[in-house]
Amino acid sequence: MAEASTRRDPTRHEPGGQIDWQAIEDSPEFQELVRKRRSFVLPGTIFFLAWYMGFILLTAYAEDFMSERVYEGLTVGYCLALTQFLMVLVLGLMYLKRSADVYDPLAEKAIAGYAHHEGRFARSHGTGDGQPAVGSRAAGSERETAR
Repeated sequence: MAEASTRRDPTRHEPGGQIDWQAIEDSPEFQELVRKRRSFVLPGTIFFLAWYMGFILLTAYAEDFMSERVYEGLTVGYCLALTQFLMVLVLGLMYLKRSADVYDPLAEKAIAGYAHHEGRFARSHGTGDGQPAVGSRAAGSERETAR
């Protein structure tokens, strides 16, 4: 009971018409968004850096292996270098899909109490299906591009 009375109401403005960003950050909805996003971004970053550093180490210390020919002038080193580009593409597409399926709905939930406010959280254009344009779906809205 004491905890509920000390918790700030994130839907109230601070003096001067400013949004209480600390209350938003402390909200369970925002914390869930941060936790879920971090659970993808950190392992993805670690995987990418490990793959890249492995490639660099192989280039430095396994010259014979990296210079093995796979097909005519194509070597193992070139193939592994090309996998770097493929990995960035796959990780980016995975993040975009997860953003649309997981992060955008969580962001909508986190800012639901601010939908009636003017300014940053106000969304005049939706996605066409009655949903507000939030996250990656809001990027192309007229309001965002006019800024």
